[in-house]
Amino acid sequence: MLNKVQLIGNTGADSEIRSTANGKKYATLRVATGRYAKKGDERCDYTTWHQIEIWSPGTVKWLEGRALPKGAKVYVEGEIRHEQYLDKDGQKRFFSKVVIAGPGHELKALERLSAPDSGTGEPEPGAFEPQEP
Repeated sequence: MLNKVQLIGNTGADSEIRSTANGKKYATLRVATGRYAKKGDERCDYTTWHQIEIWSPGTVKWLEGRALPKGAKVYVEGEIRHEQYLDKDGQKRFFSKVVIAGPGHELKALERLSAPDSGTGEPEPGAFEPQEP
């Protein structure tokens, strides 16, 4: 069986580091992808938002030292998961997310990010891709 998602898009906000009740760290971010269609002579743009959850320890550590800023172009490869929860009114709600957690899953910045502590604005060597766990 195969469950694989590949996306190239832009982040909608800075990445966030969170922790479970047991203290395990993970990261979240939202990525926008786009498509367009023509209606007659008019171009119509459509944006789709994707919730990304990162559990790979090496990638979470990379994001701790260098949050991906809003608008950063990224490549995401992971698996899609569908989940549900009860809202405050007791209604069942469904949502989908892309999870980066296993072998072959990755998150890459597709453009230069400034180094967090260099003071020069120049990126550090190897600063653009998460380290393998």
